[in-house]
Amino acid sequence: MPSGRPTAPPPSSDSRESLLAELRALEEKLQRTQAEILARGGESAPGLHLVFEVAGRRGLLATLRVAEIVQLVATSPLAGAPAHVLGTFVYRGAPVVAVDLAVLLGVSREPAVSAQIVILAGAPPVGMVVDKIERLVDGPRRFAGDAAAAMPESWRGSALVCGLCVEDGQVLPLVDPAPVLSELPRGTA
Repeated sequence: MPSGRPTAPPPSSDSRESLLAELRALEEKLQRTQAEILARGGESAPGLHLVFEVAGRRGLLATLRVAEIVQLVATSPLAGAPAHVLGTFVYRGAPVVAVDLAVLLGVSREPAVSAQIVILAGAPPVGMVVDKIERLVDGPRRFAGDAAAAMPESWRGSALVCGLCVEDGQVLPLVDPAPVLSELPRGTA
């Protein structure tokens, strides 16, 4: 039965590409703004953050970067992809590239069936495979000491770390997923 509301015609590929480009620009601006907020200091990192674990490492990810969290699913291989790319799967009608964060951090492994995929907000759809999501924290307290000395050994040298916070007495890295996108084969990101 018609709802009486006008329906918009499906977007042309040109307008879709234009919207995706605009979305990417907004995401980059959001990243720059969040980085500036972190650089200016303050007691805490703004907003809600997921506390996650991957290969025995804990980290924080701003929920603004998260579209959804799903259980690990079967993936189809992606030709020419680096080892940390598990493959692709279809999520809500769109292909998503699944990236194993543990492998990206240098740990060779197969994710457990209990692993979860954090689907990142934005385009193109990318999912980071983690072992588990522990909980949400609001405004985790920023680490105020020597970041180089306090950096957890297992995260040292990772381009994913954009800052440090203290949660439950442990120094945890704030993870920026932008480098995950840059590591993907051309045509997927």
